[in-house]
Amino acid sequence: FYLRRTPETAPVYALLSDLLTASSADYPSGAALSMRLDSLYAADFSGRVSSCGDRAALIFTASWLDDRLALEQEPVTAEMLALVTGCLLHPNAENGAFCDPEFRICKQNLLDDIDCEKNDKREYALQKAVELAYQGEPAAISVRGSRSDAEAITPAQAYQVWQEILRTAEIRIYCVTPQPDPTVAAHLQQAFGAFTPAAPQSFFAPSPCKAKPAVSAETMSAEQSKIVIMYKYDDLTHEEEYMLCSLLGGISDSMLFTNLREKQQLCYYILLQCAPYKHTIFIDCGTETDRLETVRQSIQEQITALQNGAFTDQMTESAVLRYERIAASAADSAAGTAGAQIARDHRQDHRTPAAFAAALRGLSRTQIAAAAQKLRLDSVFMLRADGEESAET
Repeated sequence: FYLRRTPETAPVYALLSDLLTASSADYPSGAALSMRLDSLYAADFSGRVSSCGDRAALIFTASWLDDRLALEQEPVTAEMLALVTGCLLHPNAENGAFCDPEFRICKQNLLDDIDCEKNDKREYALQKAVELAYQGEPAAISVRGSRSDAEAITPAQAYQVWQEILRTAEIRIYCVTPQPDPTVAAHLQQAFGAFTPAAPQSFFAPSPCKAKPAVSAETMSAEQSKIVIMYKYDDLTHEEEYMLCSLLGGISDSMLFTNLREKQQLCYYILLQCAPYKHTIFIDCGTETDRLETVRQSIQEQITALQNGAFTDQMTESAVLRYERIAASAADSAAGTAGAQIARDHRQDHRTPAAFAAALRGLSRTQIAAAAQKLRLDSVFMLRADGEESAET
């Protein structure tokens, strides 16, 4: 379910991801639903919420044993589909509101998760960096929202939001089976046929780069300081973006890891993430407080080196081999296969892994350097440790 994000609805989405997989009208307690899943050869049904550009993705995942492997030929697929659609379309609710104690338990779980996110200094720094980079944009909103908004959620409000989601959300369903099974699509079409699907929208919502880089800092009780640096770009091809991220931080001899972590020993860790729908690259690391500015300068030096073509052919080949390994391993599981297809659909890039690997190998040093020159510093967030915490975070 792909949804518009607001500060008020973000925690509701996070709550629903837990609540709708904890019970249903047929199984009105977590214990009852868990026992039913166990009876279906330890089937699994779970939910989570994630960020897709400016939108939120409320994701429900179910996995179960293929009917051919059932000891007594039980119709596991049919029973699991009934359980999943029952949880989503006939939740544990009465009189337009979710029921306790499941609602109360899941709400407390959400509040605990929000508190844990703040206590995890790296996650806290990343969220503050996101807020700084995407000021005024929906992407700045945490996927779990704020604690105050989460505390204000009522059973009736959550139920109303879920009914609105069913009526208005863009819904995509992916199913991976060992062999074609038309009954799966037929069941889901019948279950969700009453809802008018929303028109598909692009996930890309590029964030404009600031005219002047924004810098923000906080001090917090910890032994290890954090720095998150955000670079944005106007436009890169998928293969250019993948190659840049790999050379900077994706391969074993990446520029950031090799130079800052191994050679200069400036940080405890240094990681790179890409937010392709926002045209943003995150670089975050843990270091000592007195090294924050040195780390910041050294990261920029590696960006400049990449822009000047200071990388080896072995590194670019390592990036391609890394992609080929990841693409090949996707077929090892149903979840990996579905995830790969979802990623292709989100990007509207349906090239085969072989074609994409060929595009990566086709990038010249000049093209890679020119792509790197599109990276522009947008914002910097620093979390300064005051050294009072007893253990590293």
